[in-house]
Amino acid sequence: MLKDDDYRQVRSLRLTDATWTSWGIAAECLGLSRADLLENLVKQNQGTFPSVYSEKPVPKTKITFNKDELNQKVAQVLTELRLGKQASNYKLVEKSLNRLIELISLSK
Repeated sequence: MLKDDDYRQVRSLRLTDATWTSWGIAAECLGLSRADLLENLVKQNQGTFPSVYSEKPVPKTKITFNKDELNQKVAQVLTELRLGKQASNYKLVEKSLNRLIELISLSK
């Protein structure tokens, strides 16, 4: 049910499945369509939304990485690929992940 008689043009959005599902659940709980929920959100905010740039920056915390743990994670990811160790994709991923560990180690 439309909230008003304003003509609406068909639009499209690219959303993840998770966002689409959450949006649908929220709309259904409120007894609205997804379109009406979006219209209401924009109207409630009078067409303006807080800028992510106007908020205070989050202080960066130093995260320490244990090289052995990272190597274990690399092995886990490579196992989850389910590729033979001779496959070119396996070798490319392995090389890329090892380079990432190297770069992390250098930045300390």
